Amino acid sequence: MKAVPTSPPQPPKTEDRRRPSNPPREATPDRIARPAPGNAEIRVPKAAELIAETLRRRIVLGELLAGDALPSEAEMMAQFHVSRASLREAFRILEAETLIEVKRGANGGARIKVPQDEAAAKSVGLLLQMRGATLKEVLQARLIIEPSLMRSLAEIRTEDDLRALREHLEWEEAHLADFNVFALATAELHRILVQRAGNVPLALMVGMLDDIFRRHVTHFVSRARPDQLELNKLALESHRVLYDMILHRNPDGAEATWRYHMHRVKDVVLSELGEATVLDLY
Repeated sequence: MKAVPTSPPQPPKTEDRRRPSNPPREATPDRIARPAPGNAEIRVPKAAELIAETLRRRIVLGELLAGDALPSEAEMMAQFHVSRASLREAFRILEAETLIEVKRGANGGARIKVPQDEAAAKSVGLLLQMRGATLKEVLQARLIIEPSLMRSLAEIRTEDDLRALREHLEWEEAHLADFNVFALATAELHRILVQRAGNVPLALMVGMLDDIFRRHVTHFVSRARPDQLELNKLALESHRVLYDMILHRNPDGAEATWRYHMHRVKDVVLSELGEATVLDLY
């Protein structure tokens, strides 16, 4: 029988590893990575955001201090290998966060600006007002937090704390009959107390709430209550009792005194302005 010719064995197929003629473009910060189906998209930060993050971290760590001048735009563009547009966008981010201040002109430039509590209070106040929070809720939040801070202050107080409190009480006594000044002085006392109580997060929270309440103090005082002088005297007496509790390291007494005082303040203010009063800040 005639033999049937057979094809020579073929080598196994191998993966074509040649470089494509049109390789994909290199990813840039503005491009979006496309993950596998079912996963959320991962956004690559823009150059401006990365610059802002770097400078923000240096400020938080204390490497850049309030008043420090940043290098010129040309120097920073070379340092970060970015365009002027990206650098200025980074500056706008940090300005919005009140971390830097940029001045234009021949003697201008960017300087570090440490944010103040008022900036946080403004943002929180805006959110609370947009969500329909009431003055009653703000006072209740303070009532939950502040008395326990007075307990802490009575336990850890220093001679410097006592001196600051004595000086402030003397200021209040000297302005009992000046209703606007006294009202703001009592608000300032809350700030002094919570800042010296040894808990930074709670002090910041109370400070924001107190700033919101402070904006309503003028409205309350403008009602010209006939018993306002007596209310001021009662407030000053409560402040003095609290001072004595702190002086003698009586945490139970300090907490109870401040809770009673704040309950009374809440009742008086809400009886005048109304429990349903919605925050009116902006």
